[in-house]
Amino acid sequence: MKRFGFAVLILSLASAVQAAPKEQQPPSFLGASVDVRVVNVEAVVTDARGNRIQGLPASELRLLVDGKEVPIAYFTEVVEGEMATPPAESGAPEPATASAPGGKVGTSYLVFIDESFGIKAQRDVVLRRLAADVRLGAEDRMAVVAFDGRGIDLLSDWTGDREALRQVLGKAQLRPAWGIQRLAWRGSEGPVGEAIADGGALGRLYSEIESAAAATAAVMRGIDAPPGRKVLLLLSGGWPVASPRELIADPLRTIPSKYYVPRPEELFEPVTDTANLLGYTIYPVDVQGIDSESNWADARDSSPQPVSFITSEWERGVHQALGFLADETGGKAVLNSARLNSFARVESDTRSYYWLGFTPEWRADGQRHEIRVEVRRHGLKARARGGFSDLSREMRAELETESLLLFGGGEGLGLIRVRAGEPRRAGLWSMELPVTLEIPAGALTPLPAEGGYAVQATLSMGALDDWGGRTRLASQPLRLTLPAAPGPDVFARYETTLKLRRIPQRLVFAVNDGLSDSRSWAELKVKP
Repeated sequence: MKRFGFAVLILSLASAVQAAPKEQQPPSFLGASVDVRVVNVEAVVTDARGNRIQGLPASELRLLVDGKEVPIAYFTEVVEGEMATPPAESGAPEPATASAPGGKVGTSYLVFIDESFGIKAQRDVVLRRLAADVRLGAEDRMAVVAFDGRGIDLLSDWTGDREALRQVLGKAQLRPAWGIQRLAWRGSEGPVGEAIADGGALGRLYSEIESAAAATAAVMRGIDAPPGRKVLLLLSGGWPVASPRELIADPLRTIPSKYYVPRPEELFEPVTDTANLLGYTIYPVDVQGIDSESNWADARDSSPQPVSFITSEWERGVHQALGFLADETGGKAVLNSARLNSFARVESDTRSYYWLGFTPEWRADGQRHEIRVEVRRHGLKARARGGFSDLSREMRAELETESLLLFGGGEGLGLIRVRAGEPRRAGLWSMELPVTLEIPAGALTPLPAEGGYAVQATLSMGALDDWGGRTRLASQPLRLTLPAAPGPDVFARYETTLKLRRIPQRLVFAVNDGLSDSRSWAELKVKP
């Protein structure tokens, strides 16, 4: 999946309102505001044998942020979907939850069906079992999306209607899947080095893995999840990386680049970073199950093979990748025959946990911070997500714009007027598109300032082409001074030239008010 950033060549703000000279612009609060919110961390505590440990007080747990212990401002234990202990009284704001009277806590299950690597017959087995097993409490919700290698389809928005979800999962079985093609790529090459060489079938395969990973991150960013526990049930057709044996054989990755097998973090950090940013726990499901057949890696490798239930080097790489996704976000990989009751396993693992909260000083600077939960009692360990992000206003605007780009909907459509000029060819596969936006000044909140009034907003843009490729979202602050409070008929004009791929695509432009968080947006379809 190719990504192209916006190249902004021309920028002007003009109309009945005037752009303020640089020295007269009011100071921007973007990246400088301080907010007080709670970061939620769900932790599972186990002993050396993997048995769940319940009934621990907050004093038995240590919460470390960037390596330093921080006070636990909010603590409760959730057992079978209900708060078993009252939240600790600390004076801190409680996290937003989908909880009902009586202490029940809801869970939002986001089901991502990877059709680009799934083999239809095996995928449908998992979907049938999921449809039969899915059961949701009154506070639980589920949404279902599918990715076919090019585009993302929202099969069901958030709902707690079990019968509706069963129908959606049944219809999902009628959709095609492309895992057989990926399997053919996998077996069409020679030794590992040749297979992954630039231009080889396995080189294309890893490009498709990058696309699937990018789509997974985009779905989490684009869909507006209800409050409470958030779970990503990732039905993966198998995203292989370097297997543990390959990593042991070459720990410093000294193999020439054209033979390079990526590490998990090289391909999947965008997924795990997004999950930790938004509070998702990932449970990847190995839809294919056991890969027992001999493949190019096994057949051409004469070295001694370890005795293992896993007989394929390919599957070792798949398990390495799925394990990374789970470990980095506090989840568990569902492998081999466990795929047949994946929902029951995930539900069991997510209905009982310790819920910790802390209150960092938010400066909206977009910085990522590491999280680690430790147990003071010897012999016990905790499983939790690995980080959070100090979400900036620009980043929040980009998340909302990606939601509009992928799923549409939302208020504010049509408030912005958008006009496109004639596209100009800028290369073999690229074009330049002049665009003019007319932004209603009345939709922005004016503040008294020297010389009149000032308004501040964030503009974000995105593009989705017919091949499923998305631009990297661009955002920037807009600041204007006005001689008088704007009326409903006053518009600010924004002109820019975008550099895009020379194929049909859909553009989204969104302007978020700096104070009220109201949003105006417009879309534009381009056919070169």
